[in-house]
Amino acid sequence: MFGFIICCLSGCEPIQSYSDIPEIHFKKLVFRDTIDNPILGNFKKYALLTFSFIDGDGDLGVKPQEKKPDGTYFPGGGISRIYYTWFQKNADQTYEPYQFINGATTSSKIPYEDVMDKSEAQNKTLKGIIEIELSKPGNLSGIDTMRIEFYIFDRAGNQSNIEYTPDFSIFSEPGAEITK
Repeated sequence: MFGFIICCLSGCEPIQSYSDIPEIHFKKLVFRDTIDNPILGNFKKYALLTFSFIDGDGDLGVKPQEKKPDGTYFPGGGISRIYYTWFQKNADQTYEPYQFINGATTSSKIPYEDVMDKSEAQNKTLKGIIEIELSKPGNLSGIDTMRIEFYIFDRAGNQSNIEYTPDFSIFSEPGAEITK
């Protein structure tokens, strides 16, 4: 009887434990141009950022109007977000945040459905891939090389590690793919 139990246990794979603090890793950045308004012919320029994630307690992504069981919202409004900053590379090889109208750092909600569609769950742990559109800054005269810094927060307010894209030219053609 004892030998049988050891054989069964040795054939099982242990469940890996991950931190409740999300971990992210850059995969690729692809530039896109689309027509935002077909009637007016307005072009929308953006970058599609792809990164992998692992979250040990699985509280990534936002469900519409999600609340805790007691009826209150999660910390930070219950919003699982990605924060990103476009950096311009200067002639002296230093970086400085590119200033948008409302500041340098921008954020977007991470939709729960997108996380669930592109992840594999192991107990509470979620891991997978997130793709998110980042609006490309306008009026970039005099700037050639940029990079993007990004990080995420889960619903508990845990901030992930900070990741960077490699340097890229802002004049990259639509469909150009930037990878490490």
